[in-house]
Amino acid sequence: MHASVAFRIGLATCLGSALTVVAIVSGPAPAGAAAGNPPAVQERNPATVTSDVLPTVQIDSGVVWSTTVTGNTVYAGGSFSNARPAGAAAGTSLTPRQNALAFDIRTGALLANFAPTINGQVKVVRASPDGTRLYVGGTFTTVNGTTHYNLAAFSTATGQLLTTFKAQVGGSYVNAIAATNSAVYVGGLIGAGNGATRKNLAAFDLNGNLLAWAPTTDLQVDAMVMTPKADKVIVGGRFSLVNGHAQRGLVALSPATGAILPWAAPSTVVDGDSSGHAGIYSLSADANAIYGTGWVYANATVGNLEGTFSANPDTGAIIWIEDCHGDTYSSYSDGTNVYAVDHAHDCSGGGGYPQRAGSPGNMHHAQAFTAAVQGTLTHSDIVNSKYKDWNGYPAPAMINWFPDFVTGQATGQGQAAWTLTGNGQYLVAGGEFPYVNNQRQQGLVRFARPGTTGTSKDAPRLYSTNWVPKVVSLSAGTARISIPQNYDRDNLNLTYRIVRSGTATPVYTRTAASPFWDQQPVVFTDSGLNPGQTYTYYVTATDGNGNVRQSASVSVTVTASTLGTYAQTVLADGATHYWRLDAPSGGTTVTDIGSYNDVAESTGVTNGVAGALLNDTNRAARFSGTSAGTAGTKAADLGPNAFSVSAWFNTTSTSGGKVVGFGSSQLGSSGTRDRHVYLDNSGHLVFCVYDLGPRTVTTAARYNDGKWHQVVATLSGSGMALYADGALVASSPATTTAQIYYGYWRIGGDSIGAWPSAPTSAYLSGAIDEVAVYPAALTVVQVQSEYHASGR
Repeated sequence: MHASVAFRIGLATCLGSALTVVAIVSGPAPAGAAAGNPPAVQERNPATVTSDVLPTVQIDSGVVWSTTVTGNTVYAGGSFSNARPAGAAAGTSLTPRQNALAFDIRTGALLANFAPTINGQVKVVRASPDGTRLYVGGTFTTVNGTTHYNLAAFSTATGQLLTTFKAQVGGSYVNAIAATNSAVYVGGLIGAGNGATRKNLAAFDLNGNLLAWAPTTDLQVDAMVMTPKADKVIVGGRFSLVNGHAQRGLVALSPATGAILPWAAPSTVVDGDSSGHAGIYSLSADANAIYGTGWVYANATVGNLEGTFSANPDTGAIIWIEDCHGDTYSSYSDGTNVYAVDHAHDCSGGGGYPQRAGSPGNMHHAQAFTAAVQGTLTHSDIVNSKYKDWNGYPAPAMINWFPDFVTGQATGQGQAAWTLTGNGQYLVAGGEFPYVNNQRQQGLVRFARPGTTGTSKDAPRLYSTNWVPKVVSLSAGTARISIPQNYDRDNLNLTYRIVRSGTATPVYTRTAASPFWDQQPVVFTDSGLNPGQTYTYYVTATDGNGNVRQSASVSVTVTASTLGTYAQTVLADGATHYWRLDAPSGGTTVTDIGSYNDVAESTGVTNGVAGALLNDTNRAARFSGTSAGTAGTKAADLGPNAFSVSAWFNTTSTSGGKVVGFGSSQLGSSGTRDRHVYLDNSGHLVFCVYDLGPRTVTTAARYNDGKWHQVVATLSGSGMALYADGALVASSPATTTAQIYYGYWRIGGDSIGAWPSAPTSAYLSGAIDEVAVYPAALTVVQVQSEYHASGR
């Protein structure tokens, strides 16, 4: 029924010359839109709910398709037979509920006065604006034993069926309802209302009498919402025609006549065509905007948005787009935050998490965004025939709110949550999930703003043996402690404290943004220690609510030796990874003395050869120039957009080869690769990053003369820069970003493919030494300082 998740990573195998722009755009950006400037992920604001799971009545099996709130009551409809209390095991403590139930949003407790018997699944529940009525739609024929085809109404005061409401909807099912205090509008896959022909849309008065309102769609309707002024019915679905006119997936209709009204959003968000392979799945509103969510199962020609849009209710002008890839099923706005449920696996275009290979990769089933515009979307690296490029469109900021939903089996679609609702203080999700945050909570769950009982308790995720520091003593009187950043479901900023045994006060404290998808190293060098003495360290991470997690403890005996001038300079310049390639002869692992990501060597690497430094006896490694002559980091990192990479190399090869780079495979040939420095056949150095096409800078001089040379390549907001032997030799201010993916730093070789000036060999025949990666662009002064620190 809906698109299954297909993990796709754009391949950086491109033809063309350096600095050629590759444009993949399936529609114009807004007038005046500049290149994307995605907003930074934000910390929760005071109105954002926490990720704490609050006790909520569960369904025993099945699925909740729809929820709505009136007063303090949540109504839920779906396909289920029983409810059970929060935390109860499946099959225990059951209370019969036939496809519909109600609970108190403040306590999560099941309410007794609403227990209809509905003989088919409920697809939608919606309250009238005055809160006196609840309308229920779906695929059923009886309610409480009386005939009601696919639509019924209940009193919210008593919970009883309104027998005076006698509307009958013929067809397969009602998916969508929008109500006023005098009428109810329904949509779905329907063919009649009270025996009169209707095509997927119909309307009734408060007694269930059919109204003349009779717009038509060629395919089913899935969503409806009234604008705040009740002057338009916004309709979404998988249709391509409305009233016989081309109108794909989204339309504004007159609530009086059913005529199509001018409304701009459908000219931008185009989800739906005659194939039925895309559509608008949900529509909701707050006082200021209409929100819609989309799904696509095919390519950008049948639908262009898997995410959420915000539009002006009066004009339909797009306020913002969040283009997370992954079908999006529902959204809810409290006016400050907009929540969405989906199976989003790539939100990089809006500054959020990127796609990651494997299962579940970076897939999440719930996100939060600001209701206000915070920036613009940028190019997603997985833009292709499947996905539209939304670069330049206004965007909200993603908020660090990531509860963990487990997918269910009830629908066979492998999804978790299908519906969201709330009242500002509480947020409610419904679906087929059996667990949330590793707690049993099936089909229904509540979240609440801070200050509500049970909130603000969700702590950072890594602790004890899952979070082990690395500590090394590199020079006399010092110890270098490193650890990956922790992460938290509902706090972006974490405070790290490094504690040394025997000290009451931490030796290091730092607060840093810690998104789950980019665990940058936390590194500190402790000094003033006694050589020969053993010290023990541990690290704590504290979130903004005061929840603390502690790492494992590690010990080190402080050395009495002195680290060389060059290595001291590299570490002082902030290198987070530093591989000296000084493993013993025959060794296969090179220690990362910058932090914790060691390098594994292949069989074609020979250790123990003379090194590059004139004032240091440190050895280097020789690479064979074959596919066996390469090394790669053991753990995958998220490729940085601001970085420097430096290395020393010595070669006489006329077949070229890669000195250092970043690729999607630890060993072998990477399918995705960029941020690399290689030599062409003539010995020119080429620095290349991928930004919807290859972007390169190249030296005029040649460096395959059998001498040691230092190369430093940097990328930042100032552009690309390439240094050789301490001097800036090539640059380009036009390129400021690289491809976003998880990969490995590769030394000595990796696939180059059809990149500009590609050499005969992707693997360097020669020696390499002193490879380092930094989290920012080195300055020319730092580059020169490191070159001179080599003894030159």
